Amino acid sequence: MNGARPNGYSMSRLASFLCGVVAGAALLHFAMNYHVVRSRDGFDLIAKQPARLSEAYVDIRAFGINDWAGRPQLAAALVKANKQHLLGDSAAQAIQQSVQQLLPNWPSP
Repeated sequence: MNGARPNGYSMSRLASFLCGVVAGAALLHFAMNYHVVRSRDGFDLIAKQPARLSEAYVDIRAFGINDWAGRPQLAAALVKANKQHLLGDSAAQAIQQSVQQLLPNWPSP
């Protein structure tokens, strides 16, 4: 046995490597094709239009009008997935927070 390893050892390393490759490919496919959107209602899985690697996870809880204007593909994907209420919820919440910040500074009559 001149220091050679048994055949089972090299096969287990190859199998581990191949499992890692498959898992990585599956995660990449998922990240390219779906948005994971976090809203006040929880998490939603939304198909991307078109498939790309950016915006795999988006937290929209504090999104305002300008945030949505900067992410038209995410907004379109939400509408296509019939989750358009998430657009209104986060925009309405942003407007409500802005009004609440203005009210303490509002001059009294």
